[in-house]
Amino acid sequence: MPLAPSRHPALSALPAVVRFQQYARFERRDPTENVQRFYTLTWQPLLWSGGSLVRTWGRVGTHGLSTTADFPDRASAQPLVERLIRRRLTRRYALVDWA
Repeated sequence: MPLAPSRHPALSALPAVVRFQQYARFERRDPTENVQRFYTLTWQPLLWSGGSLVRTWGRVGTHGLSTTADFPDRASAQPLVERLIRRRLTRRYALVDWA
């Protein structure tokens, strides 16, 4: 069950969704739980038209795993981008870099 933005402080400030154009990197570091994870979203234009949303995740210091999803344009990828960003924020990831 998703949390309402008013109940979760990270969701009330969603600049990541608005600012995401090409790249967003999230990290979660918690030494008490031995957690050092990263999650990266990257928009890469395709040669002829459209683009790919590349998602990379893993433990900080590794290359991690990645998957891609192709879209006909940037606007059609936006609902997925918003859902993925909200998911990272609810799982206590912090936005550390974006472009």
